[in-house]
Amino acid sequence: MAQTIVEAKDICLTYHEINGETKAVDNISFTVEQGEFVSIVGPSGCGKTSVLSMLAGLLTPSCGEIRVEGGRPGYMLQRDHLFDWRTIEGNVLLGLQVRGLLDEETHGRALALLDTYGLHDFIHSYPRQLSGGMRQKVALIRTLACSPDLLLLDEPFSALDYQTRLSVADEIFAILRQEGKTAILVTHDIAEAISMSDRVLVFSKRPARIKAEHAIVLSAPASPLRRRNAPEFKEYFDTIWKELDHND
Repeated sequence: MAQTIVEAKDICLTYHEINGETKAVDNISFTVEQGEFVSIVGPSGCGKTSVLSMLAGLLTPSCGEIRVEGGRPGYMLQRDHLFDWRTIEGNVLLGLQVRGLLDEETHGRALALLDTYGLHDFIHSYPRQLSGGMRQKVALIRTLACSPDLLLLDEPFSALDYQTRLSVADEIFAILRQEGKTAILVTHDIAEAISMSDRVLVFSKRPARIKAEHAIVLSAPASPLRRRNAPEFKEYFDTIWKELDHND
């Protein structure tokens, strides 16, 4: 039986502002099992990123409980946030340095990740010398270098052009599968969610509630790009589109 990595139970979140209170999340419950890839889709501003922030420990739920196994999750944002004055190697080692985890062993693991995923020749390069897709791979490897059990992905491909986005999603999916990581992806892209996920959670408009949940089973190879050609793909897409289009 797979280990439960994430358990969110009846969580809610209320922002307290000068003009009053804004309820962002309302009694959401879900679990994520080890090795599972779960996507969250929903209308803009519905509270998807707020949920990720609570899972990361950046926000405290106003009610309910969150349990995350394996220590601090890795958090990958929309932008790569690489430092232009640091080499690719320096950027990848940054998280280890900040957490006080950098030693000979973790340094070697970080270099091995760069080598394994085709970036070894660029370790002395600077971010400005890399394409957007390569920069996102560096950002992922920087996150993986800290060995998190859980990856939180907040629209990590949204800054890329469409063709690059498809290619990088394929590569990052393959890396996460090879590393055996558990991942939660927030995205506005329904096709991206379906093609990459074992499950998709559909959120309502704010305050966010879970409107629907879909276990994704596609009769196609594991590559997200190829999974888009599975005969079941369109049915999932149409169903989720209607759920978002008639959001209440």
